[in-house]
Amino acid sequence: MAEKSIGMDMESHPSSTITLSLISHTNIGKTTLARTLLRRDVGQVLDQAHVTLQNEQFILLETPDGLRLNLWDTPGFGNSHKLLKRLHGRSNPIGWLVSQVWDRLADKPFWCSQQAIQNVRDEADVVLYLVNATEEPSMSGYLHPELELLAWLNKPVILLLNQTGLVDHERRRQVESRWNHHWGTQAVVYDVMSLDAFTRCWVQEGVLWDRIAKVLPEDRQFLMGKLSEAWREKNLHTLHTSMRHIARLLIHTARDREFLPVERTGQSKKSLLKRAIHAMDQRLTHGISSLTTQLIALHGLSGEGAPTLQSRLEDVTIPGERKPWEEESFWSGLVSGAMAGVASDVATGGLSHGLFALGGAILGAWGGTAYAKSQDERDPQRISWVPDFLDRQTRDALLRYLAVTHCGRGRGDYNAPREFPLFWQQATEEILTRHKSDLHQAWILANATPKPKNPDEAEIFLIPILSNMSQHILLKFYPEAKNWLKDTLL
Repeated sequence: MAEKSIGMDMESHPSSTITLSLISHTNIGKTTLARTLLRRDVGQVLDQAHVTLQNEQFILLETPDGLRLNLWDTPGFGNSHKLLKRLHGRSNPIGWLVSQVWDRLADKPFWCSQQAIQNVRDEADVVLYLVNATEEPSMSGYLHPELELLAWLNKPVILLLNQTGLVDHERRRQVESRWNHHWGTQAVVYDVMSLDAFTRCWVQEGVLWDRIAKVLPEDRQFLMGKLSEAWREKNLHTLHTSMRHIARLLIHTARDREFLPVERTGQSKKSLLKRAIHAMDQRLTHGISSLTTQLIALHGLSGEGAPTLQSRLEDVTIPGERKPWEEESFWSGLVSGAMAGVASDVATGGLSHGLFALGGAILGAWGGTAYAKSQDERDPQRISWVPDFLDRQTRDALLRYLAVTHCGRGRGDYNAPREFPLFWQQATEEILTRHKSDLHQAWILANATPKPKNPDEAEIFLIPILSNMSQHILLKFYPEAKNWLKDTLL
């Protein structure tokens, strides 16, 4: 986009503060986005026009040395044509009296729109102008007069596309390009980017701060850079903490085991193995639910972890039984598929109602891979998860992380998605393949004899691997974040 110059009253901007005004046509989602950016509930979110009736200022970020990023949530634009005409007459005392007194009593929404535009004029360094990306850019009749209002105020505007949903990079780029083509040529519009109030990721917020810095005067860019760096450190800390929780669950799962009784108890080996796997599955499911709750809290959301779901094992067998319909390659695969299905059910919040488990069992039956068996020739009665299953749990844990970190605070409680976008799964499996040898080294370390009073060597080894994997996945979705994320990658 071409460089644009703008006149700014520098004395009105404290040297330690950057102020953003969030504005849009009414009922586009400003307050929902404000909640997402602030990580807390503010204002009211209702499916009706003119919910926000006054300007509200919030601290978006504050550093220990007193630097501050402020965010104003403003009333939405209503009748833009009427508002533009009225504001042009504000120098007339009678016109001022009408706008401040009569409008306030007789036309409250119109008066609120005046307050919004006054806030932008008096407070904003940069205007974040939110639009509905599901509309055709050329059909949004309110856009032209509203941008004319903002041009009249002479403040830089970044056009934010809301309600884009979870789409891959190429689809998001196409939507941005279409809107840029129609409205990016407006003198007041300095940039166009997507930032969905419900499905944005913290990585996109970092990109937004970079875009804001670029449209500020040079003597303000340094301040925005310091604020961006403080934000970056805070969010990377959240990412690494999330990976520590995931590593702890995975290492605990790698060490989990059940022991089959040596002497017969009146039950078949198949029944004993089935009971052992059920017990391990229940512990894993509880761990997954706890992990999800931890991730939700870390990201400033509310809600509960995924509900537990019992595995649906049709049958199991012990290696060594060679009945035609109970070959190890068949029944171990059935266990494999059912367990993988349970993991999928938990990852989706149990909303698939066991369909993944049933489908996984059928597919797994022909895969010939056991997910839980004895891995120790010296102790064939010990049952534990095999590396391939632990790899699958790593994939599912990273998918859960992506689900949580893409959830905007929006309307309140976190709700587990019914399904993950296919491009999430593909990117996660691709990065998993590249790190498979590292993961298997972690599973070996998990089962090594621990050194007393020492930190958990397996967890310490696994955390940076998971952090690196998650950041590579995010960069695949948001390559524009490479400049500020690349220094943390291995």
